[in-house]
This record gives sequence, C-alpha cells and structure tokens, in this order.
Amino acid sequence: MATLSHKYLAGLNNSQFSQIIKEQKNKQTGQVKKVRSLLTTIEHYLFAWDKVDCCLLVKNLLDADSWAEDKKDSGAKPSKDRYLKITLTDAPVFQVENIQSNLDGSLIVLSGPQGVAYVELPSNLPSLEAKQQGPSVKSARSSYVDQKFLLCNSRIRIQEVKFHPGSPTNSHLVILTSDNCIRIYDAFNSSRPEKTIPVGPKMSQHSLHSSMTSGTTFSSCLDEAVSFDFGTPFEDARMTVDPQKRDGVPIFLFPVYVLLTNGDVYTFSCSVQSNSSRAPKISVIGPILMQPAALDNYGGDACSLLCLPVSPPVLVIANRTGNIHHAILLPRATTDDCDDSDHDPNIADDLESLLSKASLAATDVKADSVLHVTETLELDGDILDDSEGFSTEDYLTENESALQLRRDPACSSRYFVVHDYGVHGVVVPLVDTLSELASKHDSDVDQDETKRVMLAETVVEFILCSRMKSSVAAPPQGIVVYPLPPTLIVMLDSADIQVISLSRLLKPAVKAAPTTSTAKVEKESFDAIIRRQLQRTHSQPKLSLPPGTELPLAEVVKLFSRSVQTLREEYIMKQDAVRETLEKKSRLLELHLLQQFDELSLIQQSKGELTSVAHQLAEKYEDSMETQKSLTQRVEKVLYEIQRRSPFMTDAEKQMGQQLRLLETKLHALAQSMESLKRREQLCGVKASQQQDPTATQGHLSEEQMASVNEALALQSEDIGGLLRSLQQVKKKLAA
Repeated sequence: MATLSHKYLAGLNNSQFSQIIKEQKNKQTGQVKKVRSLLTTIEHYLFAWDKVDCCLLVKNLLDADSWAEDKKDSGAKPSKDRYLKITLTDAPVFQVENIQSNLDGSLIVLSGPQGVAYVELPSNLPSLEAKQQGPSVKSARSSYVDQKFLLCNSRIRIQEVKFHPGSPTNSHLVILTSDNCIRIYDAFNSSRPEKTIPVGPKMSQHSLHSSMTSGTTFSSCLDEAVSFDFGTPFEDARMTVDPQKRDGVPIFLFPVYVLLTNGDVYTFSCSVQSNSSRAPKISVIGPILMQPAALDNYGGDACSLLCLPVSPPVLVIANRTGNIHHAILLPRATTDDCDDSDHDPNIADDLESLLSKASLAATDVKADSVLHVTETLELDGDILDDSEGFSTEDYLTENESALQLRRDPACSSRYFVVHDYGVHGVVVPLVDTLSELASKHDSDVDQDETKRVMLAETVVEFILCSRMKSSVAAPPQGIVVYPLPPTLIVMLDSADIQVISLSRLLKPAVKAAPTTSTAKVEKESFDAIIRRQLQRTHSQPKLSLPPGTELPLAEVVKLFSRSVQTLREEYIMKQDAVRETLEKKSRLLELHLLQQFDELSLIQQSKGELTSVAHQLAEKYEDSMETQKSLTQRVEKVLYEIQRRSPFMTDAEKQMGQQLRLLETKLHALAQSMESLKRREQLCGVKASQQQDPTATQGHLSEEQMASVNEALALQSEDIGGLLRSLQQVKKKLAA
C-alpha cells in the first residue's frame, strides 16, 4: 500500500475536492444536525457522499500534498488538483447517513434510516482519474437491497448496516432493523434475505401484529436493538461430518454482539460460507449477565457497540449521556457466588480466577457467559467545563444518536468516539495486555500479572472540538483512519476536512512492572525516566468551529486561559522538570568523568610499572629456558652413558639382537646363493665358448638383454654389499 507524505495531507482542505463539498453543503437547507459517516477509504482513495447530486466524490490522497507544493512554487492552479465523480444508475431516494466499503474495495454500501443501497465500483479506478485539472465523471451501477421491505415499509427503520467479514465474495450485508431482527443479504441477490435472526426479548405474535397495525414503532412494545458488531472468528466444531467442510475448507463462525437501548447485550454465531439446510440452527444467547450488577443496567439509553479484536473479547458500550463502559466477556465462575461478587469493590479480584482459568483462544460464547465491566469513562462535552457532559435535556432532544464508536484499523487497542462536540480518542491498554497473556503458556501467567491486567488505566483524549457550549451544533459528518502513516481525516459539518496525525496522541503511561523477591530487579533506563516525565495527562483539542461562529468574550478569555494553563502544565512545567533532570544527570556525568580521568592516570602509571616488571620477567624467563636446555642435554648424556655401560641388556636390545641374527642368517644364505650363481655362470660361459662357431661373433643374447642383466646383477651386488657393511657395523657395536 502506498504511504502518505510527512506533511499529512496539508493541502486536502484547500483542494477542489473539498471546495466542491463545501459548495454542495451551502445548497442544503433544513437538515437535522446529527453525527453521520459520509467518508470512507479504499487503499489511498478517499470517498465522500454528495447529498445534493447523490453521487460519490473520489480523491487520490497521494496527490493532496504534491499539488499543494506545485501551487506554492508556481502560484497557478496546478494540474494535479483533480478528483473523480461517480454518478449512480439508480440514485437512492432515502437520506444517506452512512457509507462504507467492503474488504476488497469492489462495493460501497449506502444506508440510512429508510433504506439500503449498494454501488458496484469500476475495477479500473486509477485509470479513470482526470489527466487535467477538474473532475472526471464515471457512471457506476447501483441497486437497492430488499426494496419492498426496507424502503417501502414505513414501520421498519434501519439501525445499522455492515459488511460480513467472513463473506467469501465480500458481498454479504448484515442489516439490523428496528423490529429487532438481523437480516443477512447477498448484494448480488438482494431481493430477499438469506437469513433472518430475531434478537432481543421474545413477544407474542398477537402483540407483534397489533403493534404493526396500530402504526406505532417496534420500540413502543419492547426495547430496540440499536447496534451490533462482529467478534473474533472461530472454526465450527458442531458438525463432525462432511458438511463441516466444503472442498476441504473449514467453516468459520463469527460471533455477533447486539446491543439494545436498555443496555442488554445478545449474541449469536453465524457464517455465510455455507447456507445448506443441514447447518445447525442459530441460537441467540442473552441477555448476557453484567457484573458487578447495577440498578440501571449501566444506563438505559445505550446507542453504540464496538468489539475490540482480542480474545477474550472486550466490548465497548456507549450511552447517549456520554458514558462508555468497557466489559470483558468471560465464562461464569464454577462456584456461583453472585451475591459476594456483586458487592466486591475490587473488580480485579473478581476477575483474577476467571482470567486464570478462561481459555485465551477464540471460542464460541456459552449461555453462562458473563460481561465483567472493568471501567466506565465519562466524556467531557465542553472543553471549557469538564463537568459538562452529554446528559442535558436539550442535547438529548436535539441529537438522535449522541455518540458513535469507530474502530481504528491501525491500532487494535484504540477507537474513536464521534459526538456532537467533536471526536475523542480512547486507548485501551487492556487489549494489548490480554494479547500478551494469550501468547504465554498457562504456567507462565501469575496472579499478580492478572491483577495488573485489570488495573491498567485507559487514556482518553479530546482530539477535535467542533463546537462550544454557546455555539450551534456542528457534529462531524464522517471520520476515516488512513493507516500509513496513522492519520485521522475528519469532515466537519461545515464541510471542512481536518487532518490530524495520530502519532502525537496521548499514550498509556509507562509503568514499571513489580518484581518478586526471586526475580532480578532491572534498573529503569534514563530514556524511560525522561519519557515518563514528559508523559501528558491531558491535552487541548484542536478547535474547529463552523464559519461565522462568534464566541462571547468570556468564553474566548476562558478558552485562552485554559490553553495557556495546558501549555504551562503539560509542556513548560514538564520540560522544566526534564531540564532539571538533564542538568542533574549532566553534573553527575561530569563528576564521573573527572573521577574516571583520575582513575585513568592511575591506570597509566600502573601500566608503566607493570611493563618494566614484565621486561624483567621476560629476561629471567629466557635465562631460565637456556639453563633448562643445557641441564636437559647433560642429563640425557648421563642417562645414555649409564644405559650404555649397563651389564644387562634391555628387552629392546634383546629384540634387536634377534633381528640381527636373522639378518646374518639371511645374508649367509644370500652369499651362498651368489657363489652358486657365479659358478653356474662360469660353467655356462665355458660351454658356450666350446659350442660357439669360430666364425660366429654374436652371442645368444642381444646387447640390450645383456645390458639389462648386467644392471640387475650390479644392483644385487650393491644390495649385498650394503647388507654386509651393516652386519659389520652391528658386530662392531656388539663387540664394543
């Protein structure tokens, strides 16, 4: 994937892509101000929904900085300031409030309270960009999803729409409706749902029919399901025969967690890989018990649910009042002591035994599972008053969905909260800690480490403020996260596009892990000390108010005072403390340096003394070696003389004597053989001379044969002579 430049899309807000969105925004009148999600990304392309022309606007993020540089250098309108406009064959007639793309970027779903539609994107999207300045227009096929039921039924309201992450074709849509049913559609065959799963409390058919015929909404009879999310998939082990696998591919089930307005959570597991009739029936579990128990079930106005990708799953439940609950889904304890656990003030002690016994692998949710609420966050709505939240009556009446949770694809432990006042970023260190525990063996996890998991503090930062308490509502209209580098792109209600680098956000404070008596204590590094001292506890959000907003003088002064206070407390004072620490460390290093110089001079002096002693020892060593050599030679001579004059023969001498006697016997035999050969030679010569013809001058053997015989005899003579000489020397040695 291509990466963005280090300037983080500085020219995106001034590009033609942003200008056309602002122009279309000015044409709109009388719309309800609420949080929407009208932005999405596919690779390095940014998609935005144009409400006026009912089309998609596409911007290549890689050109956002390059054209700004060209404009700065040339001063003219650069040619790289371009965007793509995708018109739809069947534009949706309903109000679009959410757009999102599937995993492979081939489809974009458009959803609103009254309907759902999808757009098939062209495959050659990079080649459709304009070669010159201005937009390039392309048409794309679009279609409705179950138009008769979702669009034409006034009693049904769309709550949430998401692509199923386990779809083999990336075309399956999961739609939550106000009749507390989840329907799974295939976008390419969307006339009727493939699966319909009712969730929530059961009701009789009579009450359901009366509620439909009376013209009232479904929420008038029971609590509505408002949000859902997918968990970590696991392999289906319920079927042990061939239907479990299709062409050798295992079937994976995805847990689905559904949130109701009263705070209850239901769950079930489903898959879209196989829709055969032999597949097990989907069973809905819930409501899941929440501990510790609360009278109001942690708020009766829940609005959004998010499942963080970790095992065991961590669910994030948001209320319209600005409260966010973090809960871990674990199996119920073997010993059911609900009364004692409900009143235990220390939640870490409650979960200690469960985390140590729970399997950290992704498994199915059991009927006896429990949601353990580990912490509750209270977001501040107004940056000038931390106590001001989202619970005011005016705020709740003007905003249908006060908070929306957005996942961060670049960081599994971070998510974003979008609300009428702007955007909050939340970092949950519990996710990373659970991942570390899952990678360890069960015997390596101790109780102290499990307690530290539950006591990890969540970091909340107000990233972007879009309104003040006295100003009009200005909820963000869409946020997306570009992962490389981590960058947050926010489209405000005024159509301004704000780009925020996520690398500068607050991070969890670095805490030294407690060590046991047997563990080795490691000293904290100086870099870690400096980072801990520079760690910020809160920050001033980026303020982006709608154009034409005039703040009262008192709020301006208060905002300036708070900014100065934050700058002083979180930057200047901490930098002064770090400066003092660095100066102290510098003084200590200077003292250590002087001490090391003194020690170095002593070491140099000792080195000279040791060198002279080493020379003396080397000379003594050479003298001793020569003396040892002469003594060794004298000892060898003495031992030789003693051995030579000894009257008794050793075993080696006796063995040598036997060998010499054998050699003498062999030499005697060889001498006799030589004499016999010589006599035969003489006899042969006499006979040859007698038989030779006086006229013939040539012998029986040729000259070459005679030469070879003479050479062989000469060699034998030399060998015999050598043996005789050796025998004489041995005799002399024995005689001596």
